[in-house]
Amino acid sequence: MRRKCKGEMRRSRRSVCGSVTRRAAAGVALVLACTLAGPAVAVPGTSAEVPAAVASVVRVEGPAVTLRAKEEGDLPRVFCPQGQTSTGGGIRVNPNNGVFIRGASPGGTGYDVSVDNLSDEPRTVTPLVICTTDPTITHQVGPTAVGDEAISDAQCPQGQVAAGGGATAARHNYLSRSFSGGTYWSARAKSQGGLYKGVNAFARCSSRPHSRASSSITLPAGGVGTAHTECPSGQVPTAGGGTGHSNVLHNASSPTATGWDLRATNADNVEHLLIVDVVCTTP
Repeated sequence: MRRKCKGEMRRSRRSVCGSVTRRAAAGVALVLACTLAGPAVAVPGTSAEVPAAVASVVRVEGPAVTLRAKEEGDLPRVFCPQGQTSTGGGIRVNPNNGVFIRGASPGGTGYDVSVDNLSDEPRTVTPLVICTTDPTITHQVGPTAVGDEAISDAQCPQGQVAAGGGATAARHNYLSRSFSGGTYWSARAKSQGGLYKGVNAFARCSSRPHSRASSSITLPAGGVGTAHTECPSGQVPTAGGGTGHSNVLHNASSPTATGWDLRATNADNVEHLLIVDVVCTTP
């Protein structure tokens, strides 16, 4: 049975670093915000100067959605506070297996997530978004790539880097890659035999400095595991994701205060690496 969840999270704000929890009609929204500042740097390919760090980075947690066994769900869009733009986001899952990501991408001033619960039990999925006041953010769309293991790359304009991004795949296609390539965002989806095959990558690009960090774990045949990586010291995440073999399918992807978690299932009969990647900026 397929259900499309509707509605949206109430916006919450925080004026200083810290956290606040507010109950909304649709659920509980958690907002974490930190004000960032830094010296000016030249933008590559231009004579302009911009502050070296994003003015602010905010993480907003949307209402949890419980999916029945074998249910498909388009989760409610999680919105940024007024005046901010989304760069990254993801989901947390409880219990943390059996859910597969069809789409997780920035849209407008929010973040959209689509998942399938392939388990025999209900699963609770919590979407979240990372937002910024960076005025240089642009939105780029990669070509629709069609095939059983389709790859789409969304390229940033000259002089910009990928501050975030995401991907959306066709029904019954699950993400096995969604990560920054520096000046582009790359996505791949593995078809599970459905009528439609394909994936689109989306990039949120910035003229301000960002860095990347990654790490990996080995998943045994049929195994499920979580890889974690940390931003360089003193930096905070603006987006994240990861990659691996096309049979390593993403179950959950979410930021921590200073890094990123990526959980995946190895659907192959041999072991494979799971690589987690995070995009960071300096406070």
